Amino acid sequence: MDMMSLIDTFFKTDDLKALIHQAGQMLNCPMIAIDDAFQIQASYSPENFQDDVFFAALHRGEITYEAILAISQNEQISQGKSVRMQLQDTPYPRCFAALISSEIRIGYLIYVDWKDTLSQVPESDLQMLQTILAKQLLSESSRNRILSSTSEEILVRLLQGEFPSESVFQLQTASSYLAQYHPHRLAVVDLGLYRNLHFGQDTLKTELRYLFYASHPFFYQKQLLFFLTGDHDTTLLHSFSQKFQLRIVISGALDCLYHLPQAYQTAQKALEYMLTQSNQPFVVWAPRLYPRILLSQIQDQDSLCHPSVSALDEYDRSNHTQYCLTLYTYLICHHSLQETCERLFLHRNTALYRIRKMKDQFEIPLDDPEQFLYLLLSVSMILLREGKEELFFSDPTQPL
Repeated sequence: MDMMSLIDTFFKTDDLKALIHQAGQMLNCPMIAIDDAFQIQASYSPENFQDDVFFAALHRGEITYEAILAISQNEQISQGKSVRMQLQDTPYPRCFAALISSEIRIGYLIYVDWKDTLSQVPESDLQMLQTILAKQLLSESSRNRILSSTSEEILVRLLQGEFPSESVFQLQTASSYLAQYHPHRLAVVDLGLYRNLHFGQDTLKTELRYLFYASHPFFYQKQLLFFLTGDHDTTLLHSFSQKFQLRIVISGALDCLYHLPQAYQTAQKALEYMLTQSNQPFVVWAPRLYPRILLSQIQDQDSLCHPSVSALDEYDRSNHTQYCLTLYTYLICHHSLQETCERLFLHRNTALYRIRKMKDQFEIPLDDPEQFLYLLLSVSMILLREGKEELFFSDPTQPL
């Protein structure tokens, strides 16, 4: 491979398509260069090359979600190594390599080893080729970002905090569908359970767009994001999740598109929490998990617990009593004895006895309004640690 000729082209043309064309001819290898949004930026194919998967991608201008997942979830590719894969829709294996410039991943290069000759090319030559293409792609991406951006790129930039104000964001979206787009909620999807090497079929995207109108799906940080434009049927969401083995979190209400980063961050926290709780497909509504997430972050902070509540907990565990549960119920019922009795199915005299004992023996300041929050958080931490989550949280799978 004549690397000097390729370097000469790099300095003379400043054109990624020209570089890909020349590199492809030198290797006699079909190639596709994609950016970090998985959009095709340049390609090369020999005259007598035929492959449905390859040309379908060129026709769409982007690779399938299935291909995106195979690339983004592969740790070796993320580390800058080349990975060879045999796909299920084509006789020709692919080699995937990250395009990295100054330790920043700019995009990916896909080789189609149709002549089974790629292994004969020195690895140093391939690394040099990928470095040249990465620098060219970075140059063109920076130029294009200033001049124009796709809607997906704008949304990614919004999530990355690149717009200093809403007015700047609105100016950027003025000529796209985003200007008049008012989604109701954001769905954040973990794709860790989804497996499909049928790169010729964009099955997931097709189904998603069919089931959820104007969902405008896109990838961000190895996750699939899409929008809901109304209160969708929970059954539909669950069947979609089960069919493709997806773990989905639905955000709180999205009042305007500019506030997408806040909706994403809270939904992401909910997803991170759920991934520690389940290895099965699910659909959950993030706001229903917020109290659980908050409490889970402090439940092991024993030193922060009110000393009198800690003593009450020790008494419960030693004597198999339920004073902590009574305290929690009494607090959330705003000191209503009748409601406390109804919730716990207690006789009035039993509840009164427990409350007096908490005040007199354990010196719990039930009548001090400034201590209310401290007491409630303390006893909630204890009950959560004991596995009584049902006291605090409604079913997160139920819509808001």
